[in-house]
Amino acid sequence: MSQISALSSFGKEIFDLTDYASGREAAELYALRIQRQKLQVIYTQVLPKVVPGLIGDLLSRETEYEPGNAPMYTLEVFTRKRTDSKKAIAYVFQKTGMIPAVYDKGTHYVTNQKLTLQILKEISDSDEVLEITGEYSGSCGSIGPTHERGDQAYESML
Repeated sequence: MSQISALSSFGKEIFDLTDYASGREAAELYALRIQRQKLQVIYTQVLPKVVPGLIGDLLSRETEYEPGNAPMYTLEVFTRKRTDSKKAIAYVFQKTGMIPAVYDKGTHYVTNQKLTLQILKEISDSDEVLEITGEYSGSCGSIGPTHERGDQAYESML
């Protein structure tokens, strides 16, 4: 069976079990919720330090951009207390050409930069990083930090 036909019939067996329109609609909505939960699990497995809402937002915007021209985000990175701020600033500048603003006694770094999944993965893989969050900024400049570490409202969004 081809991959396309398998994808187009995904969940069909659930929908065939219901004869009534309302039952079918409920099954479709239930299947949608299950898929969202699976996606959340994948996000946290691949990019465990990145707030899932940021990953979902980035994935939805990537299609609007040409390859090599990533969307702009205000990115906020929370680090351990023992992180050397000077080294962190130099690293961010080397990678992005941007000097991050530093808050919370050197544990909260904010940049306005082009963002890709590869960049998120590289940042997430750092032992010094505790959490990554951010907002799409488009062509506008950053307004500075807008999140606290563990910001639950944004974390739950896709």
